Amino acid sequence: MAAIENASSFDEFDADRVLESIRAICGEQVLSFAEYDAQTYNIMYMSDGMAAQFDDRGEIEDLSDRIHSDYRLDFTERDMYEDVYGELGEVRAFSVFFDRSAIFRFVGDRTGLYVSLHPDAPFNRVIEAVYDVIGAES
Repeated sequence: MAAIENASSFDEFDADRVLESIRAICGEQVLSFAEYDAQTYNIMYMSDGMAAQFDDRGEIEDLSDRIHSDYRLDFTERDMYEDVYGELGEVRAFSVFFDRSAIFRFVGDRTGLYVSLHPDAPFNRVIEAVYDVIGAES
């Protein structure tokens, strides 16, 4: 399979601009990028290397459906964390670190951004870039 590239179809964030910023910082270290809400998702980017791990688009959709069934709960979990840790402010993102990838999920009121990066990517620069774009929109 070849790399996947799609334009944003959601309106809460300028996801196209976020992806462009992250790719400018990380280059080939960006593995995949998607936008999602509680009902659906849109894979905006998947690298050649990541896409090559799948035989066809159906396998990508199956994995994406499984991932989305978990990450769509981010909006509920955000509320739970804010109830427990309210004095720290609003939850803006979740992160998970694996041996071969780091995943960040930036959450807004109704939309999230899923970012999968190589474990050696400059995470702090990516986080700052996302917040720069999202903050500029507020």
